[in-house]
Amino acid sequence: MGRRYWLLLAAFLASSLGTWIYRLALPLLVYDLTGSALGTGLVYVMEYLPYLALGMFGGVLADRLDRRRVLVLGDLVAAGITTLLAVIVTAGVAGPGPIYLVAFLLACVDPLYQPAFRSILPSLVPVDRLPQANARIHMGEHAVNMIGPVVGGALVVGLGYQVAIYVDAATFLGSALLIWLIRTTPAVAARGRSVLADMREGLRFLFRGDKVVLTTALSALACNFGVWLLLAGLVYYLSSYHGFTPGAIGVVYAFQGLGAVLGALLGGRLIRRYPAGPTICGAIAAGGLSMLAMIAARGPVLIGLAWMAQFAAAGVSIVASATVRQLLVPDHLLGRVLGTARMIAFMSIPLASLATGVFESVTRNAYALMGFAGVTWLVIAAVLLWSPLRQVRLAALQDAKSGGSAPPGESPPPDPR
Repeated sequence: MGRRYWLLLAAFLASSLGTWIYRLALPLLVYDLTGSALGTGLVYVMEYLPYLALGMFGGVLADRLDRRRVLVLGDLVAAGITTLLAVIVTAGVAGPGPIYLVAFLLACVDPLYQPAFRSILPSLVPVDRLPQANARIHMGEHAVNMIGPVVGGALVVGLGYQVAIYVDAATFLGSALLIWLIRTTPAVAARGRSVLADMREGLRFLFRGDKVVLTTALSALACNFGVWLLLAGLVYYLSSYHGFTPGAIGVVYAFQGLGAVLGALLGGRLIRRYPAGPTICGAIAAGGLSMLAMIAARGPVLIGLAWMAQFAAAGVSIVASATVRQLLVPDHLLGRVLGTARMIAFMSIPLASLATGVFESVTRNAYALMGFAGVTWLVIAAVLLWSPLRQVRLAALQDAKSGGSAPPGESPPPDPR
């Protein structure tokens, strides 16, 4: 893969460790302060709302600026905001308001960071190695997630929220240093046009030029709504329904990470052997069945195993979809199209998180949500079997990318520059 790819992967793993520490710490802190399912779910609302406002702008930055510098700056800003959270916790938190504010500020970094990260990757590896590169990114992220929640839970229990959050800040600083060492300036386009014109160009490709990329974004939108009906209430469900300690909750999250690692391993291999469309459809169907299995699961091990199967299925779908998008989108549009697709995919998360909190507060019936989420994923898989995605073949996309031409059946609009 080369030195630059391994530096990028190491940086991503460092920041992923910190991300999962605060994603465990913040809901636990709000739960301690409020004891409310709605209050805990609002943390996730604050974390994902910025994607709706900043996702497209983050894509423009990725296509206009040195992507490496965007990543370094994003890590440094995240480290600063996380340090501010530690100071707030040290001073004493009287209510959840400051936690929501910090969660929102941290979330504003990610939609500016992720398009640069996803679009720099194809410039660091050969086209034929892109599936493996995406698989290793996803696998590495969730391998860290296996230990991150356990480490976060142990830090919270043993040393308190403050230490856990300072560790989080240190991981962002380490990520910034590693990305700086990549020493590359890929595909910086100096443009005289406005930001709005750049956004329109990305939207034109997504909605008028390529139906496959749009299909992956819309399917991710629907899948995220289903799974986040469960994820947004997971800490509350495990704490309130089963009385799990932070350590036991960390074990469940660790199973999720193991499942994602397995999914990445499978996804990188399956997409090279089988058509991408049926691979994605089969993975989504398996994820739906896994969520239905959660209804009967009891105890941290069985609940963890159900989540492991769901995350394995999701991992296959994510690796396959990410590779298809990177191969279909021209490099000068990559940041904007990937940023907008990610924005679309995340639009349903705040709604699902809020719906979970309200539904749980009114009915206290998490099992109904599990049934609805599982059936939703099964329906999505069935619909995708009749979508443009079913015709996608990885080999054809790789040949077209290497030759600089559009894949058969695809007619991207001309670059109006």
